[in-house]
Formats: sequence, C-alpha cells, structure tokens
Amino acid sequence: MPKTKPKRGYDATKRRERAEEERRETRRRVLAAAQKLFVENGYRGTTMADIATEAGVAMQSVYKAGRSKADLLQRVVELVVAGDDQPVLFTERPSVGAIAEEPDAARQVEMIAALIASTQERSAPVQAALREAAALDDTVAANLEAELQRRHETIRTIVGMIAGDRLRLPRAECVDTVWAIGSSEVYLLLRVRRGWSARRFRDWLTRTLSDQILATDDG
Repeated sequence: MPKTKPKRGYDATKRRERAEEERRETRRRVLAAAQKLFVENGYRGTTMADIATEAGVAMQSVYKAGRSKADLLQRVVELVVAGDDQPVLFTERPSVGAIAEEPDAARQVEMIAALIASTQERSAPVQAALREAAALDDTVAANLEAELQRRHETIRTIVGMIAGDRLRLPRAECVDTVWAIGSSEVYLLLRVRRGWSARRFRDWLTRTLSDQILATDDG
C-alpha cells in the first residue's frame, strides 16, 4: 500500500507575522503620505482622502493609522522625532546612552548638539505644520503643548548627564537654554530663512551651547 505524504503543518505564527508586517508597511505608507502632504499643503489643505490617495490605500487604512486628522499628524510628529517606528523611548536609544557614557563634558555638548541637529533636520518641517495646525484645531493645540513639555523633559534628562561642576549656570537654566536654542523655530530661521547648511547649523549649535552652558577651565 503506497505511503501517504504527511500533511504540512499549518504555520499560524508565520502567517500572523506576515500579516503584522503588512499592517506595519501600510501604516508606514500612510504616515509617509501624511508627512508629505502636511508639509507641502499644510494642515488645512490636507484631507484624509488626500492621504489615502497619496498612499494608495483605502480610507479604512488611513483611519487605522490615525483616528482623525489631528491624531494622524501627532503620529507623524512622533515618527519623525524618533526617526523610526520602533517602540523605544527617545531617552532609551543608543545615541542618548552614548552621551551618558561620555566622560568629557565638552564632548557631551558636541554630541547633544549633533543629536538635536539631526532630529530637527528630519522633524522641523513637520513641527512647523504642527504649529500651523494648532491655530486651527484645539486637539492639535493640546498635542503641541504636550509635545513641548515632552521635549523639555527629554532635554532635562540629557543635560542631567553632564556633571554639575562643568555647568556655568544652574542646571534648570541650562535645560531651558538648550531647549530654546535647539528649538525647531531657531533651526528653521537659520536653515530655511538664512540658508545655512546642515553642517553649519550643527557646528554653530555646538559652539553656542558650549559657550552658554559650560563652565570655562578657569572657572
């Protein structure tokens, strides 16, 4: 009697993983489309239907990525600030960990300036769209306020990695100084309005933050 081939086991885990990756890829497409349109057309000039068309997906996929236009803008902000869609807090990323491990305060400030510059390079245009939207939508206005607070808390954590005896100002004032000078408003003024290169901005930010918050060798 001929042997029957054993039936292949049904790999439910792999199927779930593929489905999850497809969902993530669709979400990435929606957020990329939303980012493009919010920056190019502004918040008022962008509709959820526009985003669906740009992404090449059904409206249902857009609403899965964000429950509303305000929510979708917030998801875009979070994505561009982080730089990816991995569920890792900004302060727990390797770039921030490296600042904590660096023993030299001057080098720490250089690393902080580079981190701020790279974050603004990818996120400042979206931050500008967020501010425009905040004037039109109360939900976005609340999101903006929360975003500014989160950024301040992140800067406080990072500046807290510099030894206190290397700071020329009280730590709280150093935090406020880095938060203000490294803002998207300052970035856009210099990079867009004044036409500075990314490298010039980063080098200026390094010098300015060093001058403002680090104690000189002679005290």
